Amino acid sequence: MGKLLRFLYGYVILCIEGEQLGRFLNLCRNRGIFMEKISYKGEGRIQACVSVRDYFKLRPVRNKTGVHIKILKKGGLPVRMIRCRKKKAFAAGLLLGGILVLFLSGRIWNIQVSGNIKNSTPEILKYLEKEEIVHGMSKKKVNCTQLAASVRKDFPDITWVSARITGCKLILDIKEKEELQTAEKNSMPCDLVAEQKGKIVRIIARAGVPVKKVGDTCDAGDLLVSGELHIMNDNQEIQRREYVHADADIYISHPVVYHREFPLKHREREMTGKTETGFYLKAGAWYLELFHIPKGNWRISSAEYPLYLNENFSLPLSVGKVEFQKYRQITEIYTPAEARTQAELCLRTYMKKLLEEGKEITDNRVAIRVTDSACISSGVLEIVEKTGKEVPWEKP
Repeated sequence: MGKLLRFLYGYVILCIEGEQLGRFLNLCRNRGIFMEKISYKGEGRIQACVSVRDYFKLRPVRNKTGVHIKILKKGGLPVRMIRCRKKKAFAAGLLLGGILVLFLSGRIWNIQVSGNIKNSTPEILKYLEKEEIVHGMSKKKVNCTQLAASVRKDFPDITWVSARITGCKLILDIKEKEELQTAEKNSMPCDLVAEQKGKIVRIIARAGVPVKKVGDTCDAGDLLVSGELHIMNDNQEIQRREYVHADADIYISHPVVYHREFPLKHREREMTGKTETGFYLKAGAWYLELFHIPKGNWRISSAEYPLYLNENFSLPLSVGKVEFQKYRQITEIYTPAEARTQAELCLRTYMKKLLEEGKEITDNRVAIRVTDSACISSGVLEIVEKTGKEVPWEKP
């Protein structure tokens, strides 16, 4: 921190000679002249650092003590500004840069939308563009209250909008209407039917009358739970019928055929270790490539870095880095052990996908066979999954 202040205010390194150095230092302290880095350089001579402002206060002290003051070095921002005052181009560039920064800081360079789920961010940005709210526009032209009201009016799903400007960023905080149709949907009479063929292993009915029981088989389209309730009288005769929204958790077991085959001979990429790097500049939709694409087999990867003047001042510029890695194609042949490992990896990946879909795997009857030219995985997976498709119907 001290180095920064010294640079901003400017400093002077002095060599002070005389017989009354002690009196000189005491007078400086009494007059509020701050001196630092004081070092003894010999009989009747010291070296010290003082700010530019305090340097001009030394004349009365020097006259009283009769010391001789010699400037050894001058530095800091004020000194540099004095040196550059005769350079008109530098001064003009400094002035132009300040005007440019002032101009750019008064515009919107980043539009951030948060809280939206149903209405995508590109859709909202496209709407703002129609309303002439775009990147690079003046902040004075943005009426946040009017913008929030306009968004609420033109997007029925949006119930609350907060628009504010922070730095050079326009922030839209959105709250959308929650789904309130569940109760209405659940009041609609319907049946539950099977979506595929299988064997029922679990059934938990919450509303409606189960038509099938655990252990029964069903085909696609078979009725599982009926939404029609029979209200009986004392003679066990149907007195009236009521219709409800059938609701149940029904799980069926059924086989899934698995088959995968791949050749033992395959092509691989072998990296040679040779790499090249290039850069590009992006301004809006414009690109300036500062590299050439080498010929041959190269793997290309890139990374783009937006430029920020500060946390809330994003510039419409990006710098990109492109890396090229040289490779050559080679032909290899899987050994039987490698082929089986690859086949097992493919099978585990497929089973993981089934589990992520909410399905249970109760039996695995997949066999892996390696021939002279291929590896073949085939068999059956027994899975358990939830079923029950709602079929609404009209009251008779």
